[in-house]
Amino acid sequence: MGVVKGFLKYAYEEKVFSTDWSKIIQRTNYKQQPKLPSSFSIDEIKSILKSIDRSNSSGKRDYAMILLAIKLGMRVSDIAGLKFEDIDWDKHILTFTQFKTKKSITLPLLPEIGNAIIDYLKYARAVSDESHCFLQQLSPYKKVTAEDVSRVARFYIHRSGISLKERKHGAHALRHSFASELLGNKTSLPVISEALGHGHTSSTMPYLRIDINQLRQCALDVSLVPSIFYQQKGGFVS
Repeated sequence: MGVVKGFLKYAYEEKVFSTDWSKIIQRTNYKQQPKLPSSFSIDEIKSILKSIDRSNSSGKRDYAMILLAIKLGMRVSDIAGLKFEDIDWDKHILTFTQFKTKKSITLPLLPEIGNAIIDYLKYARAVSDESHCFLQQLSPYKKVTAEDVSRVARFYIHRSGISLKERKHGAHALRHSFASELLGNKTSLPVISEALGHGHTSSTMPYLRIDINQLRQCALDVSLVPSIFYQQKGGFVS
């Protein structure tokens, strides 16, 4: 329609047409939908977690980091930036300022996550004065980066042997899987937005497209067209 409108405008300016027919064509405001976010099923998530060898120091750290992405939907930048001061063991919560939005968020410190972090801190973390929770495995034991967390996630997703097909296989897919599970549990959109740390529910809307069952609940019933409609002549019933 934009091309036709432009052509008619051009034809009028070149005096091919005496009337500017481009004015009768309304402007379109089509916004391309983003691609469906990649996500994994509950069984696939279990396979990813099972692929982590928790008997060594790397596995203990990686298991805790991946749990934060799967169970809380945390971004890789926030997992890498998690500090000891962000963990309130008494209240069982995590409170931190998100790297992307610069807004504070509070998330529940689930028992499974708390136990994994403790297991890492007690038996795997290198001795260091670093205030960040997760450290790199090699000296000088600096804090992990967002790229480190992404690399770890990709490694275990591949190691799990699940079929990826055309899906993305990074840590962000684990975050999408968290949102998908919330949708499956019929969690309201504002709650999902809050859990994901989105500033507005419009940022969360694309996640609705993951769950077909949720989309079906949004669909309206279409009434059947009376048979007399097809017997019309000249645009009206004779």
